[in-house]
Amino acid sequence: MDGENASQPSRRSPFTWIPAVVVAALLAATGFFVSLRYEPPPVIPAEAPVSIFSAERAFNRLQRLLPDGQPHPLGSPANRRFRAGLLRELEDLGLDPEENDHWVSAGRGSTTTLALARNLMAELPSSNPDLPALLLSCHYDSVSAGPGASDDGAAVATLLEVAGILMKEAPLPRPVILLFTDGEELGLDGALGFSRFNEAAERIGMIMNFEARGSSGGSLMFETSNGNSWMIDQMAHGLHRPMSSSAYVTIYRRMPNSSDLTVFMRRGLDGINFAFIGSPKHYHTPLDNLDNLDRRSLQHHGDNALGIVRQLLTSDWQDATSEEDAVYTDIAAYFILAWPTNRGPWFGGAILLALLLPFLRLCRNRRWRVLELSRGVSCWILCALVGVVTGWFATWALQRVDPPPTPWPAHMYLDLLVPCICTAVGLLLTVRFVRPRPTLFFFLHGLALALGALILSLSAEGFSYLFLIPAFTAALASLLLLNAHRGNSFLLTTACLLLGLTTIVLIVPFLKYLPDALGTMISPPVMSALVALLLLPLVPLLAPLSRKFLLHCALLLGLGALGAGYLAIQTPAFTADLPQQLNLIYYEEMDQDTGRISFVPQEGSLPPLLTSGLKRLPEPGNLAYPLRGSVFETRKADLPLPKLELLDWS
Repeated sequence: MDGENASQPSRRSPFTWIPAVVVAALLAATGFFVSLRYEPPPVIPAEAPVSIFSAERAFNRLQRLLPDGQPHPLGSPANRRFRAGLLRELEDLGLDPEENDHWVSAGRGSTTTLALARNLMAELPSSNPDLPALLLSCHYDSVSAGPGASDDGAAVATLLEVAGILMKEAPLPRPVILLFTDGEELGLDGALGFSRFNEAAERIGMIMNFEARGSSGGSLMFETSNGNSWMIDQMAHGLHRPMSSSAYVTIYRRMPNSSDLTVFMRRGLDGINFAFIGSPKHYHTPLDNLDNLDRRSLQHHGDNALGIVRQLLTSDWQDATSEEDAVYTDIAAYFILAWPTNRGPWFGGAILLALLLPFLRLCRNRRWRVLELSRGVSCWILCALVGVVTGWFATWALQRVDPPPTPWPAHMYLDLLVPCICTAVGLLLTVRFVRPRPTLFFFLHGLALALGALILSLSAEGFSYLFLIPAFTAALASLLLLNAHRGNSFLLTTACLLLGLTTIVLIVPFLKYLPDALGTMISPPVMSALVALLLLPLVPLLAPLSRKFLLHCALLLGLGALGAGYLAIQTPAFTADLPQQLNLIYYEEMDQDTGRISFVPQEGSLPPLLTSGLKRLPEPGNLAYPLRGSVFETRKADLPLPKLELLDWS
């Protein structure tokens, strides 16, 4: 068959659909495999050698620290008990921990808090105590609403287990300090106290901080200090299952969020931050408990901590800062590919030129006319545009029919499946009406990727690899097509497969983690764009297919989207495992006969049964503590009176 004359029905083979179906199946299988790679690793049992990290041993430590599974916010009796247990764990490891008390004043919005943060710090024995130290940090307090088994109990257990392993290798080549901060949930108080008042901060050469924003998923490295090229290189050598990219770092830097590491970086310290973000509905709720903590996530946390520490202990360095950041990504969680940001424009320009020269040669040899070129360009633009708009419109329609009460409903993946399928429908219909030359479209897609990489390398470097690496693959694959005969569809199929495989390896981690990170209200348009980018390498294989076949495929996918949408509408947004989140505040005054209770739903509306028998107040009244949301009058609980204790401030 002549792939370049696919529009002539008389010459079309009845088997033209085979290359497209085979490549699509291979891409789907690859996507499934890559998705499995972004699951956390299996749990290492407690009987494993003491030189490797065991999540089971770490979990046993966490069980001892949280025997009753109670919240332990700053200043609470449970916080004191947790700190006492943590001190015992450190002493049992042979360490000499010290408690550092810091009064910290911090502002958040219109309020200012003054809190006593009680940090714990312990240093491991080293043979070169004057070298810049490694700081392993996490916070040990929790929110008032939940026990914090994942946030940040998993990190506490991780650091204890890593310390136990390293103590058997002491003395270490350089100092390693453990820091357990208090008051992170209130306002990063412990980190502020350490960075402002603790002289040990002067000794720190690099920080590894560990966090959680959920109870499952892989341990992602999502935040770094500026000038991270050297740190990324060390991470590439030290981590066995790396999950990170410069896109994550770029996104986090532009968000209003902050962590303990953010505070340390403001002081001029260098570091990296790890967190797992799966099951976000458990975050800061009573569901953040020991039962829901995925021990595989704990295993990945520990593997990352031990791997990067051992790498940094064996490296000869004085300063962790580089002159510039790196553009980097992990490849299916096997290894990290990185380059300095200043080389990105050069790479993008070189790849653009490498694609442009053979493209011009083919234009001359095959005598592609202006009409064919404009049709190919129009098809590429419309495939991307119509695909994204169709996915966005499907999301809009679904949310109009069934407004989501929460960013993370129980049927979240059905909600996200609808725009992804509709994006594919839009692309198929575009190819049905606009029939590009297959080889011409392949080159145009490669040129678009190279141009996009060049633009991103100059404006948003952290994202440039998403276009640069596929563009490089397209440049290599174009060599197969340079001298290929017009009827040789095998080489075109191979080129599309190579480009598709490269694209899917880079896109899958976003498809996997965007829903947990952004929810169903924000992520669908982004996912539609990613799906369109993923499907564009298939267009040269779809173009030779009959219009009837493409229409049938689009209709079949459309039925699938309707089915997914119907199931999403019929499935409850909240379940016993994923309940509605709501804040409840009880307030009473000594001279009043009744108390007040306020309900502030974080998602959805206020359930009527919850307020049955309560008298709603039109105004909360002139209260010393402002109440938000719906305020009701209730029976007074006669809480014990608060106590004022004068402390020694010296």
